[in-house]
Amino acid sequence: MNFLISVYNKEGLTDFLARVKANIDYIYATGGTAKFLEKNGYTVRDTSEITGFSDLLGGRVKTLHPKIYAALLYREKNEASDLHFDVLVSNLYPFTGNTGNENEMIENIDIGGVSLTRAAAKNYKNVLVLSSPDDYTEAAEIISSGKNDAEYRKRMALKAFARMAEYDAIIYNGLSDLFKIEKENFFVVGKKGERLRYGENPDQEGFLYSDGSAYGVANAEKLNGKELSYNNILDADSAFDTALEFDEPTVVVMKHNTPSGVSSHNDIVNAFKRAWDADSESAYGSVIAVNRKVPLDLAKEMRHLFIEVLIAPEYDEYALSELRKKKNLRILRIPWIRDQSMRYRSISNGLLVQTPMASSFKELKLVTEKGADSKTIDDLLFAWKVVAHSRSNAIVFAKDKTTTGIGAGQTSRVESVRIAMERSGSRADGSVMASDAFFPFPDSIDVAAKAGIKAIIQPGGSIRDEEVIKKCNEYGIPMYFTGKRVFLH
Repeated sequence: MNFLISVYNKEGLTDFLARVKANIDYIYATGGTAKFLEKNGYTVRDTSEITGFSDLLGGRVKTLHPKIYAALLYREKNEASDLHFDVLVSNLYPFTGNTGNENEMIENIDIGGVSLTRAAAKNYKNVLVLSSPDDYTEAAEIISSGKNDAEYRKRMALKAFARMAEYDAIIYNGLSDLFKIEKENFFVVGKKGERLRYGENPDQEGFLYSDGSAYGVANAEKLNGKELSYNNILDADSAFDTALEFDEPTVVVMKHNTPSGVSSHNDIVNAFKRAWDADSESAYGSVIAVNRKVPLDLAKEMRHLFIEVLIAPEYDEYALSELRKKKNLRILRIPWIRDQSMRYRSISNGLLVQTPMASSFKELKLVTEKGADSKTIDDLLFAWKVVAHSRSNAIVFAKDKTTTGIGAGQTSRVESVRIAMERSGSRADGSVMASDAFFPFPDSIDVAAKAGIKAIIQPGGSIRDEEVIKKCNEYGIPMYFTGKRVFLH
């Protein structure tokens, strides 16, 4: 077999070639790759022997020559004259997106490697293409055992085309960002991580694709438990996103994409107890996000509770041992980093794309005659962060940086207030209230006053703001505007 090798990433290459040495007739390689292989004891023919010229333009042009492509694109071996390739081993310069350095980015756009790979993949009937070191282990076994059949070559060709498509998408997105030119097209690159047991419901198929980074729920390290379900992943992502809002020790209890309880406390164990007890009925079978290292004491608190998924940046080794006694508990370790990439959501025959939501705002504006003390304002800001991650229309009651009641996902805002009041019970008295959008009518204030709400935070912006403010003044309830809506659909 004749090999053509042109790689940027040389990891695993010599081990691969050693395993298929008996199957090699000739190795042809480009300049840097040829020198690397010769240094490692391989007899190599430089591609300049085929083209009649060495690298041009400082290495920008190496393999762009008709004789090389004829040796890759032949239909029959006799059509390839005196040269044909059976195997192409190639990988690309690392273009990683917008680094801010235009010259570096341009020089890292691979031309020859992409062209070689596409040519070999197109001719899968005759040529095996290996487009990543990830392919070497299987390829060595296939080649050495004589099983390099058409089905295997088709599979490797598809992998190669997928990698080229991903590469081109990264270039397009990276240069669009660098040049600050609005994208006419939007490319989503996803790596297939796993087939899920099913989708949102048992009769639906489900798959998880990730961006291949080390961040987020899609790339989390699973330390224990059953496979994640489609719904587990959605809830885990919402819990993680909510927990990222808080700098102080915080626990989020998530159920059906809306928090059932959230608490911030200097002691993470107390934060968990308070978040769970905020709505212990709903917490059954929930997803928990903890924004601190999980200690043994916290693991013991969780030991006899039914929790579907636990998320944290790190776990004490003894805590992990304790938690692993729950064999079905899915334990995820995730780097605690907020992703600022675009958000997208599929609709019928289309894709909605937006920048990520941020709960932060420029000014907290007092709009009532009476103001709140600093402790109450801290509670308002806490409740605001929670309501930003609750399904609209959303209302959050909170006290001592712990939710007391959450009303979410309603078509009527006043109904969300009623639900939050019902969930809070007697705890509503002395709580603060946060709303993810303005109050269209003052009726919500009547319900809040009846519940014993002591202060309100909301975006403002209703044509009836003055009526709502007047109602707050009648009840002596301080109200603050953020000037920013935080809908979540």
